[in-house]
Amino acid sequence: MGYRHDRDDIVRAGIEVVLAEGLAALSFGKVAKTLGISDRMVVYYFPSKDALTTSIVAAMGAQLQELLEGAFPSKASPDALMRSAWPILASSKVDALMAVYFEIVGLASAKKEPFVGLSAALVEAWVAWISELIDVEAPAERRRVAWSIVARIDGLLMVRQVCGARAANDAARALGIID
Repeated sequence: MGYRHDRDDIVRAGIEVVLAEGLAALSFGKVAKTLGISDRMVVYYFPSKDALTTSIVAAMGAQLQELLEGAFPSKASPDALMRSAWPILASSKVDALMAVYFEIVGLASAKKEPFVGLSAALVEAWVAWISELIDVEAPAERRRVAWSIVARIDGLLMVRQVCGARAANDAARALGIID
């Protein structure tokens, strides 16, 4: 009896495809080929490409959060959070994840589904997570500050993706995030 792949195996294979080729290249066939199975097996677990895409993106978001969790102090100033996050986010290990994130944002900007809702959910989850780490008493103020952190980090990451690491690090230096 052959090995039967489960939902998690399919998501991992999907992540492999997306990181190697981009989200636009994702297909049932490519995921199936990565695992050496029929594309019908992928469809069994994910009846639509939107369902597959959403599961893959959620898993990638969890990977990124896991990378950052160890770097963030439990409660910190916004500047300390930025200084903790930047060395991790500005690494070649994270570049492929960020490329996919910006691909999602670009597709959302073009009003393509499921990316409109997906990108909004990703950013909202990022803001909610960061707001719990900020050393600010008032919840509304924590949320406002979290939005500003996400805006700065996303801006720096966009510069890194489009113009390269040197330009992003120069901008991070100008913002006081790195020395």
